[in-house]
Amino acid sequence: MAARSVASALRSLDPACEPMVHDALEFSSPLLRRVYASSYNRVAARAPRVWGLVYRRSARVPHGGVRQRIRTSLTAWNCRDYGVAAKRLGADAILCTQFLPAEVFAMLRERGQLDVPVYCAVTDWSIHPIWVYRGVDRYFVASDVVREELIDTGEVSSDRIEVTGVPINPQFAESVGMAAARRELGLDPDPSRLTLLLMGGGFGWGPLEGMLELTLGLPDRVQAIVVAGRNANLRRRLTERIRGHEDRIKVYGFTDLVPLLLEASDLLVGKAGGLTSSEAMARGVPLVAFRPIPGQEERNCDYLQESGAAVRVHDLDELHFRLSHFLANPGHLERMKAQARLIGNPRSAFRVAESILSRL
Repeated sequence: MAARSVASALRSLDPACEPMVHDALEFSSPLLRRVYASSYNRVAARAPRVWGLVYRRSARVPHGGVRQRIRTSLTAWNCRDYGVAAKRLGADAILCTQFLPAEVFAMLRERGQLDVPVYCAVTDWSIHPIWVYRGVDRYFVASDVVREELIDTGEVSSDRIEVTGVPINPQFAESVGMAAARRELGLDPDPSRLTLLLMGGGFGWGPLEGMLELTLGLPDRVQAIVVAGRNANLRRRLTERIRGHEDRIKVYGFTDLVPLLLEASDLLVGKAGGLTSSEAMARGVPLVAFRPIPGQEERNCDYLQESGAAVRVHDLDELHFRLSHFLANPGHLERMKAQARLIGNPRSAFRVAESILSRL
């Protein structure tokens, strides 16, 4: 999604530009394609503490050390078509929005086997060593904190880092207003009504049914949008449960209306992923991070909490407490909205695109 967002911004800024978006695994070995994403999804969903342990231990691998060189060599062997693909596609520049292609292209660049610039957009609110490579010509990062963390590694000079925000859909640079967004979605536009956005990611992660039950038990002045992602069975169950409450609860499956859904909302309850939270901040919508996955989600949540734009909950009871608190203390929610707007970057994709075009 980050790559597609920058591609869309590039086309908007320069109609002569021809951005090409490719899944990095498209040029990887069959083995890597088969196990790479699925292994992370399985471990993060079924054994999140194990994933957190892997994340923390990998963060202690020294830059340029033997273990990193071995990992890079194995990754490059499974991605040996990357350099060929870059030449075949006639790329004038390469932007990586995930660390796997960044590692391989940075190695090719450092070895002089690639003669076009390699850029990297870090899609989290913190840095991890797996993003950090000397062969990357320029980094685009979410905040000044990430910039400082990247400099602190000693591998990347300050003149190679630009604070742009995580690249998100260019539609976030446009606004119709909260009242208009609520009307378009069939919700009450009254600003005094607390409007929740309950999201479970692309696959309907998390206890969305429990969240919905909790919401139905709140006062009628609370209305909600529930997004079940690609989980069709979950969407069907949620739709059946809201019968008789359709005036204040709306259920969606996978949708491209997220900019509109967030504009209509006062509060997002869901994952602390880099893109999701960046989209929320761009709309000035605070986040209630429900049980963030150990590793990058926890670190994203730490930054957002420290910025005053998020709170963390570990179960439905704690979620009920937080929502009740915001109902009783609307001033607190308004302060969190102001903090979210301060760190949001609605034009982030345009800022990345402008930087790339200015260097071609």
